[in-house]
Amino acid sequence: MKKLFLTPIAMAISIIASFPAHADELSDLKTQIQSLSERLANIEKERARPAPAATTPAQSAQTDQPTPVTIAYPPSMQLLSGDNTLSLYGIVDMTFATQSNANAAGKRGSAPVVSWMSGNRFGINASHVLDKQSGLGIIARLENEFELPTGNLDTNNVLFNRDAWIGLQSDDLGKITFGRQNTLPRDFAQTWGEAFGSREVGLDEGGWNNNNQMQYMINYAGGANGTRYNSAVVWKKKSGAWVTGLAHQFNGAGSIVAGDITTGTSSAAALAYNGGKWNVNGTYSTANVAGYAHKVAGLGGNVEVTPGIVLRGGYFNNRTDQAVVGQRKDDVLTTSITFMPASMSRYQFDLGYYNIHAKNAGYAASGNTLGVNSDTSAVTTAADGKMSTFYAAAFYRWDRQADAYIALDKVNTDGGFKYGFTNGFHTATELGVGLRYKF
Repeated sequence: MKKLFLTPIAMAISIIASFPAHADELSDLKTQIQSLSERLANIEKERARPAPAATTPAQSAQTDQPTPVTIAYPPSMQLLSGDNTLSLYGIVDMTFATQSNANAAGKRGSAPVVSWMSGNRFGINASHVLDKQSGLGIIARLENEFELPTGNLDTNNVLFNRDAWIGLQSDDLGKITFGRQNTLPRDFAQTWGEAFGSREVGLDEGGWNNNNQMQYMINYAGGANGTRYNSAVVWKKKSGAWVTGLAHQFNGAGSIVAGDITTGTSSAAALAYNGGKWNVNGTYSTANVAGYAHKVAGLGGNVEVTPGIVLRGGYFNNRTDQAVVGQRKDDVLTTSITFMPASMSRYQFDLGYYNIHAKNAGYAASGNTLGVNSDTSAVTTAADGKMSTFYAAAFYRWDRQADAYIALDKVNTDGGFKYGFTNGFHTATELGVGLRYKF
């Protein structure tokens, strides 16, 4: 509208300015009118010029021109200024669940629970360009987790229990990070360890679902501190379709432990091939838990069978030293299928199954079978046993930020495998419905 308004004014001024001056008193007026006409013409030219394309952080690293401050589109809000980037993000996930055999009397329980699909979180990503020519930058992440039913921190008295790290990143270097972060096998095996991970391995941390029996496989991708490292260094590098990774946790204590450089340590190596339609990766990790060795190897992948159908599967092999009873051996198989029908673009359907065959698995003082990353220094009794779980889920997605879901899982144990979740029974079933929002 402004352009349509300026154009006739400019035309009128040009006509007036073209009249010959017949008196000296009109000379100054004619000069002023000609000057105004030129200014209006320049304004129209500026308005007709196309808007400049938005500058990305990568582009700003290659030029001396500062990046304009802007807020990017959700689900993360990004503040860009010169060589600095600051991203604010979070997830709020509500789950209402019901469980059979929820206590030793076999009673059912129903309530809002710790979220199933995503841990509730608030986080900050930050980066700063150090060298514009190579693209080398310093990076950092701080991320906490809270429980929606109560608002409590997921880990008492720990503000950033999910992530607290700093590092360096460039195409030539890859990504190297120091601090608290995901275990390396966790970031690779999430592409096949359950139905809900990404198809390919990247340099960022990989997600699993949060607090249900569907994601039990994550424990075989852990280390001495569980499924996250403390006091660790992790390196990943992408070279074409290949992604390599190395990791080491020093002692997990966050401080010097005099005279002991092995207890509490974890080390891992991983290699992935992202083939597009099919993707495969392998991991190997060792951990020293209270002086006893834990070793896990994993191999798996996924394939797009047809558009909208993805099949995943893999295998974990665990060997854990234990006091008194000797070594524990686990053989674990998992498979899942995801169906996203083209005619129902907002929907996703998942089915999955895993089976754990544990030989000579030690018992905790409670009488339950110890978890794969647990301290085995006090084990005195053990047994062979199996645990298997079938699960299913369906999602309805309004957009990339918001979805609703319904999910169920059924756990079965056999032989000497005693699982605390089933409260002394050989089976338990969960059903949950949820609402999730990413910002």
